[in-house]
Amino acid sequence: MRKQQEETRAAHALRRHPTPKRIPNRIYGRISGATVRIGRLAASVLAIASTGAAAAEDAAPGNLDEISVTAIRSEDRALQPAHTLSEQDIERRLPTDFNEVFRTVMGVGIRTNSRGEAVLRLRGSEERQSQIFIDGAPISVPWDGRADLSLFPASFIRNVSIIKSAAPIEYGANAVLGVVDISTFERSDVFKLNARSEMGSHGSYLMEGEVFVPIGGVDLQLGANHFSRDAISVADGAPIPFDPQTGDGRTNTDLESTSFFAAAALEREWGSFRISAMDIDADKGIAAAAHIDPAEGSPRFWRYPDWHMTQLSLAGDIALSETTDLRMNAWHQRFEQKIVSYDDITYSTAEDQQDDRDRTYGGRLVLSQDWQALTTRLVTSLQESTHTQFETDLIAGTSTEPEQFRQRLISVGGEVDIPLASTVKSSLSLAYDRASTPLTGGRPVQPAISNWAAGGALEWQASNELTITTTLGQRTRFPTMRELYGNALGRFLLNPDLKPETALVGDLTFAWTPAALPLELTLTPWFTRIEDTLSQRNVTIDGVSRRQRYNLEGSRGYGIEMGANWQASSTITLEANAFWQDLKADRPAGGTRPVLYQRPKGQLLLAANYSFANGGNIRAEMNHLGHAFDENEDGTVARLDGSTEFNVKFYMPVKVTTYGIWQIYGAVNNITDTVVLPQLGLPDAGRSFKLGIRLVSD
Repeated sequence: MRKQQEETRAAHALRRHPTPKRIPNRIYGRISGATVRIGRLAASVLAIASTGAAAAEDAAPGNLDEISVTAIRSEDRALQPAHTLSEQDIERRLPTDFNEVFRTVMGVGIRTNSRGEAVLRLRGSEERQSQIFIDGAPISVPWDGRADLSLFPASFIRNVSIIKSAAPIEYGANAVLGVVDISTFERSDVFKLNARSEMGSHGSYLMEGEVFVPIGGVDLQLGANHFSRDAISVADGAPIPFDPQTGDGRTNTDLESTSFFAAAALEREWGSFRISAMDIDADKGIAAAAHIDPAEGSPRFWRYPDWHMTQLSLAGDIALSETTDLRMNAWHQRFEQKIVSYDDITYSTAEDQQDDRDRTYGGRLVLSQDWQALTTRLVTSLQESTHTQFETDLIAGTSTEPEQFRQRLISVGGEVDIPLASTVKSSLSLAYDRASTPLTGGRPVQPAISNWAAGGALEWQASNELTITTTLGQRTRFPTMRELYGNALGRFLLNPDLKPETALVGDLTFAWTPAALPLELTLTPWFTRIEDTLSQRNVTIDGVSRRQRYNLEGSRGYGIEMGANWQASSTITLEANAFWQDLKADRPAGGTRPVLYQRPKGQLLLAANYSFANGGNIRAEMNHLGHAFDENEDGTVARLDGSTEFNVKFYMPVKVTTYGIWQIYGAVNNITDTVVLPQLGLPDAGRSFKLGIRLVSD
């Protein structure tokens, strides 16, 4: 039955991708500049691929798709259960960016913060407590420890693995409450062409294209994406009374971005290599926290006129012998941005500008040895990031001297897999993590911080239908350079006494897949205990309110996840996911803080997919978020009401050609125009729609 279910799903699996559209003159310069940069990277890719192709004639079947997964699952390894999104799962969501990929995933929270960044939280974690990897390389900018998911195009994703507990030691320091591991790898023996063009609410449009070319045993992928919008929809003006809306959407939420992607993969009998490059260039506005009266408070009025990231990743897997394997990852990230501050919500007078530049290098080595009775892994990772910034008073026309900051992260550890019985396997790990900041921009030098990390997983195959897995781990998150030294154009008061967070995380997962039914059920109770939780508070000095990061005594949380996936028939798939959590901060005597802020109490997702015989699909979703709490400017606690939104998405083939299948597709999100408020003054988008046409290779 399960095999039949997979075959049915595969028969209806069609990928998404974009059709060319006339490129506006205003983005020609942006595209040509990025083309030069990506062209240089592609030249290196082709040089490496050509050298490898000359070394052997025939590609060996094997595990090339696995080199993009940071923590490999082996026969004897007990790993934390992962929530996976296949290419078909992603396709059904019709996402434009990473933000839309994860928005309705159980236990995953997405919010757009006051800096305009769409950030991810796993089981109520703070966004810096979880890490996101693409092809084995972290994409967070180390200066701030966060990634803006709204700027990464979804079209290059092939599959996703989400671990919502203590991550395996391969992920290194700072991945304390989970990881998202994204793979862009695709393999085929034939040429593929995908294209897409769409239009939507508030002048939004998207065009993108991708080709896959196998040449002499080398697999090449090339892609480009351009997206633009005028604004984000507003469901109701009540949560943002100080936004002068005119019916054209939220003020200062326009976006224009251009992205390029290139990859080359080589597989031989001795192993495999893959190199990939991604370039994103964006110009975006940031919604102000419009629940704050500018006459009494201090909302920020910012824009990012230049946001630019280029990342190069290399992944390899080499068989040193029949029992010894070496996996490696290396990455280089170049990031630049300008932040411009304005005096009011008209954005007519620019006051200050901050120019940031980041250069990051990192690598990871994993040496695995099969000793027959057990398997061992030695893991080492190193990352160094340098941040340079200077500020300009645009009114006075003066600039500060450039300030430079640097952070080094080192992690060294080992893991052993010990089979306890034919149906029971276990894995135990121990690692040493260290963070240092040799350059501090003239601020007082902080001593290096280090800590031990440990973890264990036990997996019991109780029957052919039931698997029980338990995990327990301790991890450390070090403060980022921005948390230690950044003042955000004068908005933050530095705290030289910040300490790292230490998290103890555990869960127990029951996964039941009855042989008589095309059904998958999961149940996971979990807990977290964090010492020295990093948070923010308002501090008033000389009548001026500024924010300051500080350590709470700690926090604790517990919750439960439940998921069901039922292939009701050959055409209908039903999904039901429920998530509940309770997160509280340790309060000092007389303290009033009841919970961790901006964490919804619960989440409920109900979804139905109907697959047509011709390969089309329609998906209906209901996504409910429970209430949460936030903090007003005066430090008082505010309740954020829960919300329920409904979404409908579809794609339908209209013509079969030599190159693939033409489809029309569309989506209406938040049909009832419900207010979704994950943070005070920053509601999510109201009702929105998109309609497009795409060519997908068959």
